[in-house]
Amino acid sequence: MKTLKKIILAITVILFVSCDSNTNYERNLATAKKLFAEMGEENIDAQLALVSKDIKLYTPIYDASNPLGFDAYKSILKSYHDNFEDIKYNAQVWLPGVDTLTLKPDGSVRTYGTWTGKNSITGKQINLSGYWYFNFDDEGKIKAQGEFFDYGGMMQAIAPKNPVLLTLKVLPGKKQALIDLLNTSDGLQTTRNYDGSLSLEAFFNDETNTYYIYGDWASYEHFQNYLDWRTNDDKSNMAQRVMALCEGGEKGLIPVFPNSNYSSFNKSK
Repeated sequence: MKTLKKIILAITVILFVSCDSNTNYERNLATAKKLFAEMGEENIDAQLALVSKDIKLYTPIYDASNPLGFDAYKSILKSYHDNFEDIKYNAQVWLPGVDTLTLKPDGSVRTYGTWTGKNSITGKQINLSGYWYFNFDDEGKIKAQGEFFDYGGMMQAIAPKNPVLLTLKVLPGKKQALIDLLNTSDGLQTTRNYDGSLSLEAFFNDETNTYYIYGDWASYEHFQNYLDWRTNDDKSNMAQRVMALCEGGEKGLIPVFPNSNYSSFNKSK
């Protein structure tokens, strides 16, 4: 029992000293709180004014190994504003952070809490718990933000389902050439990053020599905008290069949309 009391006392002293000597923490805490409060107001300009142009955003999306920059940060904020209503952050706790090497207070901010609101299209409610951290530059702007929550689960629960199936009838002997092309940065990763893309999967069927791309979009209008861009304005000419590897050229690339009566089935108990 004495050992436990000593540990508790030590932790209390560390927290007291950290908060007392962490001169920038209160300023940065106010900034972090304001960033989240402005989300509910859908005031993107006020939010971006709190953020460094050199920000690094670490998202909860699977395999997002590289941090995103300012433009992507702005796009994600806008996407939340466009797709959600009555957004509110309910903090369970706000905490000072420390430098991971020295374990000394560095002015960073941590928070555990829950976002509530509803999807603008489906009307489904969100109740999303998670953890967020914010690191700051000398001017008090957010230079790094990390997010830890179940992004996939959230989107599956509340997002609309607008599935699109794209079939590519590949020329004999061109399977690997097509896969290599679509795996470049201008290929399917760009598709996945496009506004309105919620998920994207692909696979090849060797018996029919056909490549299938399955995606879920926020709306079919979003997908049509993407298709128009790929066909007319994409400087990489990805659509044209893909069609050159398909039987019949353009006729070998077949998008199947819009679709209706989406259903999801769970295993019976």
